[in-house]
Formats: sequence, C-alpha cells, structure tokens
Amino acid sequence: MIIDKFYVKIVVSSKNMEIPKHIFRAYDIRGLLDEVTPDIARVVGMALVSKTGAKTVIVGRDMRATSPELEAAAIEGITSMGANVIAIGLCSTSMFNFAVSSQEHIDAGIMITASHNPPEFNGMKMALASGLPISGLEILEEIKKCIVAGDVRKGNVTEQDILAAYIDKCLAVENLPDLSGTKLVIDYGNGMGAMSVRELCKRLNVEVIELYPEPDARFPNHEANPAKEDTLADVKAAVLRENADFGVALDGDADRVGFIDNEGVSLRGDLTLALLAKETLSRKPGSKVVVAPNQSWTTFESILENGGVPLECRIGRKFVVEAVQKQGAVLGGEVSSHFFFEEFHGLEAVDHAIVRILSIWEQSGQTFAEMVRPYRTYTNSGEVNIEVHNKEEVQDKLEQYVGIASKVNKLDGIRCEFDHDWWFIVRPSNTEPLLRLIVEASSRELMEQKRDELVAFIGGNT
Repeated sequence: MIIDKFYVKIVVSSKNMEIPKHIFRAYDIRGLLDEVTPDIARVVGMALVSKTGAKTVIVGRDMRATSPELEAAAIEGITSMGANVIAIGLCSTSMFNFAVSSQEHIDAGIMITASHNPPEFNGMKMALASGLPISGLEILEEIKKCIVAGDVRKGNVTEQDILAAYIDKCLAVENLPDLSGTKLVIDYGNGMGAMSVRELCKRLNVEVIELYPEPDARFPNHEANPAKEDTLADVKAAVLRENADFGVALDGDADRVGFIDNEGVSLRGDLTLALLAKETLSRKPGSKVVVAPNQSWTTFESILENGGVPLECRIGRKFVVEAVQKQGAVLGGEVSSHFFFEEFHGLEAVDHAIVRILSIWEQSGQTFAEMVRPYRTYTNSGEVNIEVHNKEEVQDKLEQYVGIASKVNKLDGIRCEFDHDWWFIVRPSNTEPLLRLIVEASSRELMEQKRDELVAFIGGNT
C-alpha cells in the first residue's frame, strides 16, 4: 500500500506542528501510534469545536494503551476552545453513538478508537449531535484553516455513566419473549463488547459461554472482525461443542456483530439484514430499508416480499447513516455486519441487534439453522480482492459485461445482473491498488465459473 507521507504545517499555541495527512481518512482518523499522538488529538479536539461550534462534546475511548492519553489531550483541546466535555470513559462505539445522539444539549462527539486494527494503531471517530459521522478529511480541512493561539482552558469536564440507560433502550423491543435458558456462545474478540453485552445477557437471563472477553488491544487470539470467516473458527467450534442455540461475534469497538447458527455456519451481514427487515416490516409495512449494491438478491427480496421499499445508497457507514436519517428509513445494514436502527437515530447498537435477533429466533419456534435456511438460497463468493494498477482501465473494459447484462447499477462501482441466474459487482478500493469483486449465483457451480472468469479477466488486465 502506498502511504501519503506529505505533511501540512499549522500553528497551534504559538508552535509549529507537522500533521501526517494520510491518517485523516474518509470516515475517521486512523494511523500508527507515532502518528496519532496527543498533539494530534489536541488539535483534532480544537478543530471539532471550530467546525461544529459545539458547546458540549461527548468524549469516550476504547481499551488501547494510548487511548487514555489521547482522550486527555482531546479533552484539553476541546475545553481550550471554550466547550464543555461530558466524559463517558471506556465504552463501545454503540454506547458512544447512544450517548451522543440521545441526550439534549449535546453538539458533537469524539471517540478514541482504532476498532479492530492491530495494537500499533489508534485513531478517532467524530460525530455530530445526530450521530452523523464527521470525516477525518473534514477535520483536516478545518485544521488547515484553523490557527489557534493561546492555551486558555475555559470549558468544564463532567463524567457520566451511560451503560444503564443504553441497556434499557436496547431492551425496549416490542413483544420481547422470555429468553430464560437460552444458551449463547459470544466471542468478544478481546474488544469492548463485554462491557455492555455481559450486562445485557444478565438482564435477559441468558446463559453465555464467553470467548476472549478481556479487552486487549493486542488481539492475542484473532482479529476482532466478524465479517472475516477465518476469525470465526473458535466461535463456530464452541457453538457445536457446547450445543448452543447460536453464536455471536463482535468487532473491536463493538459496532459490528455477526451471527453463527447452531450448526456452526455463519450468517453474512446482508442476510442478517434480510432477517431483521422481515420482522421490522411486519410491524411497519411500507417502510424504507437502506441497502447497498453489494448485497444479496435475498436482502432485496426480503424487503419487497414483506411490503417494504429497498432504498439503495453507496457502500460505507457514513452513506448508510445519512440515508437512514434523511430518508426516514426504519433500518439499514451492510455486508460488514453494521446494522442501523431507527430507534437509535439511524446508528449502530450491537446490543439491540442481539436482542432483536434473539426475539426473532425465539418466536420462530425453530432452531437458528432452520430459521435462516430460507435466506441461503443463493451462493455468494464473498469479497475477492484483485490487485491491479490500472483500475480505471479495467473498469472501462468491464463495459463489455454491461452491454449484455439484463440490469446495470453504477451507484457504487459496476453491478451487472444476468436475468435471475447470477450477478457481480466490481468496486475500486479507495486506498489500495485493488478491485473488489463479489459474484452471486443460483448455484455453486455457476458462481465458481463466473467468479473464476472475472478474476481471470480482471487479473489479465493488470
């Protein structure tokens, strides 16, 4: 991967600073520990207040070794601009979302986290009061034009424990059945999830076999990423060994959640969305559900068959949150296992997702595998990354598929459908010389044939 090593120079508190541009990304700020420093956190705090005009800012952090010092520096930057801070301390991203979006008089928020990245990384997520993300690029532009002199601390800092109110909200599910005696395996992946999910399951009287609950940014057991099949080996084995009803896997900052059926088979994020959509639309027929063009036919079919309206947006958390909020959707989701709920202002709440899935499963009267079997109609390749160095040229050559497709979607990359036999989507990576390919078909044989055909075509044009 080629990293932009250019620096911008600004003046803060009458001293020069060098800012590594490449850590300011489309969705957040993320980089190596020697790049995401207290000085960076301090100026990000200043820029956040400058950009939003915030008077009160929520600040939280994950379990990484440098997170406390980055949190303190961000608070110093925010308060030096005259804004007040409500510090919620250690938290998951889902808890942070709730703290920012559910309280009056909150103007913005910042969380110190690098999600599932290795321990040599840290970062920051910023949000408006609505929870809508503020991109790292927006903060960088504010830093470039914001020259702050002086170092006067004006704002106040208060502490808040948000957990109880968050769990109460997560449990506010219509017709929630008695879940006593349910047996789950939960793989926390050494992330932040145990902080809230443990209390949630206690309130539900659910038995839990825990895997890797201790927060540890070294992620000594496996990467905390439920969208990657190779990270799910332990939870799958434990579900089978313990004869559990199903399994749950969380990512590092607990804003993504994956589910594993009682036969040890994972459920992709878009299929989980299809399941959630069916239940949600039974209560709110005619509502919009936000989807993206890399999702299965199953997801679109579930929404339509249950009287909903699939609302497509570009792939990426910011676009989904924006669509749910601005279009009045009841639900949204991504293949990466982010789920966005109207009840949480269009933001992720993994604990609420777990409660909703528990409720749907219990009321189905089936095993988890039986319940989700109808959602496994098609065979999907998953994301295949193909290294290329002329992405635009290869995408142009893909137009030959466009010419024979029965349906074409260019909202994000190129998606071509061929009757109801198969489809593919090809999208460029924003940060690497890669094209990302997904193929789905009515049979495994057809999927593998078309996947291999496209990999050879794209790979042959590198």
